[in-house]
Amino acid sequence: MKIGLTTYSLDNKDFREQLSSMLKNGIKPDFIIRHYGGIHKFAKRINFLRRTIKQRRLKTISFLSSYRKKKPIQVTYKLNDEDSKQVNDFISTTKIITVKGINHVSTIQTIKGLGEVIIACNSGKLNSEVIGVSSAIFLNVHASKLPMYRGMNNVEWALWENNEIYCTIHRISKGIDEGDILLQEKIEVDTSKLKSISDYRAFCFFKRNELMGKAISGFLDKRLLFTKQDTLGNPLAQYYTMHPILKEYLNKKLKGN
Repeated sequence: MKIGLTTYSLDNKDFREQLSSMLKNGIKPDFIIRHYGGIHKFAKRINFLRRTIKQRRLKTISFLSSYRKKKPIQVTYKLNDEDSKQVNDFISTTKIITVKGINHVSTIQTIKGLGEVIIACNSGKLNSEVIGVSSAIFLNVHASKLPMYRGMNNVEWALWENNEIYCTIHRISKGIDEGDILLQEKIEVDTSKLKSISDYRAFCFFKRNELMGKAISGFLDKRLLFTKQDTLGNPLAQYYTMHPILKEYLNKKLKGN
């Protein structure tokens, strides 16, 4: 079975961290699929603007009055120089397949031509034709426990409900975050360093990417098997975008106020 990753940019943070995780676990991907990201990035910006406009109408006066206050320094997590160099060296020598778009018909044919593959996907939403390629397993990273926290703002909702933090590697399916689970681990959290939603999200996103290499290695060695989730197809088993007022309250709680 061949191993690969998808990305719209070789500088994408998630892509690079997942590739680093693979290399650390002795996995050298056979290919990287780089696809056009213009529409993807444009759609993300439009969606962000739409949500921002919608949510600003609902913000309280106190929230608006604090808008221009100086933001605290956010804790950041990234590859160190040695790991970053290892990633760059590998990219410079590996096979890069350039395609028009992750859901383009030519991309589907390209993936079918690769034979049996397992692919770490950093490409946004896959359509049913891509997911339906029988010879391919597409993996997604999720910064919370499944099926408990599907959907949007999953880190925030776990914190809101005072639950432990998990990260999950699962197979991409038609349902949002409903795919079979390959690896799910509890993440130890240093609360002395994480004092805001942004801190927790940065930490959880980095830790979820670190699991990719372990998950694929376990699958190839047959130490890990895919496990089906419960409550499939239930829209009430999803979390949606957390309201800004709740986020403000949660941030105060995390800071100990």
